[in-house]
Amino acid sequence: MRPTLSILIYTNSWVALCVTSLVYGIGSYFRLDHLELFALWSFSGTVSAYQLHRLFRLRQLNYSVRSNRRLLWMQNTYSFQIAWFILNFLTCLACMLYIPITKEFLVLTGLNAIIVALYALPLPVIGNGIRHIPFAKNILISISWVLIVLIPFASNKHQARIGWEIPLLVFIAVFAQIIPFDSRDLPHDPKSLATIPQLIGAQKARYVGFALLILALVIQTELLGFHWLLPFTVLCGAVGHLIPFMVGYQLRLEFMWELPLGLMGLWFLLA
Repeated sequence: MRPTLSILIYTNSWVALCVTSLVYGIGSYFRLDHLELFALWSFSGTVSAYQLHRLFRLRQLNYSVRSNRRLLWMQNTYSFQIAWFILNFLTCLACMLYIPITKEFLVLTGLNAIIVALYALPLPVIGNGIRHIPFAKNILISISWVLIVLIPFASNKHQARIGWEIPLLVFIAVFAQIIPFDSRDLPHDPKSLATIPQLIGAQKARYVGFALLILALVIQTELLGFHWLLPFTVLCGAVGHLIPFMVGYQLRLEFMWELPLGLMGLWFLLA
């Protein structure tokens, strides 16, 4: 079980699958074209973005911080990490050859690329990227996920078909699911990040994150109606948010932290 979870999570495949679930599920709900292509594009693009961030992060951290399991695993498989990034980056570019390109698609894709670059790459003025500006980390990641969901609509010229509810619920849900990661990183994150756990403490942050997830699920229920996935998603969210972070259970907890986002995409698919 542990080797499987290690590969799934440490290669950023699990977070990419959750992004893909939202893209494919919401696109299927609106019956968009080229969904399989967008699923591959979103998966490979997400892996590329997260791999880029992790690789730069690995180079920046000192040896004492590298003792955590994720970064130690990445350090020991560095050549594979580079190859995995290149493979997914090339796959993402190849998908662009077949995706219908519109002006709106280029604008949203370009904006998302700028956000990824600002988040992942070190900047001379800021130091370690714009993510170190107060509140920027959670907001940037949440906006990026929203853009990835909207890009297929831009490619199909169906922006008018998607209301404000879906971008809002995706933003809130992603913002909520970042909070457990912030609690995990509390000992290492600089104070300038001003994450929710830094501002109110890890204990209170757990309840804030869970409440935001519930809010996103309420919006989704209003939009789609009740589904049996709702109580299961609430249960998974409760496990991920309300159980304190424990080093020995890191992989299982990280799996649960992102699972609600994947289930929300599945809910759209089955609606």
